[in-house]
Amino acid sequence: MRRARLIAFGMLLAVSACDKAAPEADKKEDADASAGISLSADQTKSLGIQTAPAMAAQYTQGVSGYGVVTALDAIAQTDADFTTAAAAAAQSQAAATRAQGLATGDDAAVSREVVETAQSKAAADQAALALARRKADAAFGMNAPWRDPASRQAIMARLASGRTLLVRVTFPLGAIAGQPPQNLRISRLGAGTQSWTATRVWDAPADPAVPGRSIFALLDGSDLAQGERVTATIPVGAALSGVVVPADALILGESEASVYLQPKPNTFLRTKIDISRPMNNGYFVTGGVAPGQQVVTSGAGLLYAHEINPSTAAED
Repeated sequence: MRRARLIAFGMLLAVSACDKAAPEADKKEDADASAGISLSADQTKSLGIQTAPAMAAQYTQGVSGYGVVTALDAIAQTDADFTTAAAAAAQSQAAATRAQGLATGDDAAVSREVVETAQSKAAADQAALALARRKADAAFGMNAPWRDPASRQAIMARLASGRTLLVRVTFPLGAIAGQPPQNLRISRLGAGTQSWTATRVWDAPADPAVPGRSIFALLDGSDLAQGERVTATIPVGAALSGVVVPADALILGESEASVYLQPKPNTFLRTKIDISRPMNNGYFVTGGVAPGQQVVTSGAGLLYAHEINPSTAAED
């Protein structure tokens, strides 16, 4: 009986020792993980590892819509119709005024019939001009900047030369309330493409094919083509401060994204990041990476393979 009690006591001590050893082992594994991967200088060179400093940046959340660069022929045809109608109306009005002057007095040079014909022609041309104006407004909105006679010629010249483009964007229902935005950020379709800012923005007529609110914008300095599809973003809320992580540094695995930082020479630490805020050629990150930290931009995949299988060695 005494022997059985001693055996039971010894088993309790063994179990207690195992329970204490397990947390210590877990702490040791966590410490090893936080220390990152340490390589020799030759291994770092053999893996082709290159780094770049994370650049500080600001990010503003936005509402996105889809659009298209308006073809020049549509603009040119509408402008030509309006210009022709305006010229005809001005000419016929001048002719009617002149005929009215020649038909007055004792020495009238023209008959009353000529005056009435000239007045009828002037009225018809004024109606044609009003129709051309309504068609232009239906196509390009009531607030198109070229409605101002002082700026019309200059804007049309820039559009004709391709230095300025007209972009029409439609945003989802309820995304924009009140006045149109002061500017739009316009980009090509696809990630990592160049963007441009348009500052002359006004409401466009509703698009019967696409539900939502449509916006027109004049865009300068882009290399977009006529008819090209684009995305546009309206900034919403305050700007956030963070860094831009290059797209080449990204590692996707186990349903998460991460990058390797280099806290000291030949030592690399994998850090999880949030890639929900894409930017040009990278991702905006607010945590895990500080401005100026060295981020692995080449060889990150080989580092990841080495981390999950340390027995894998780079060959010279």
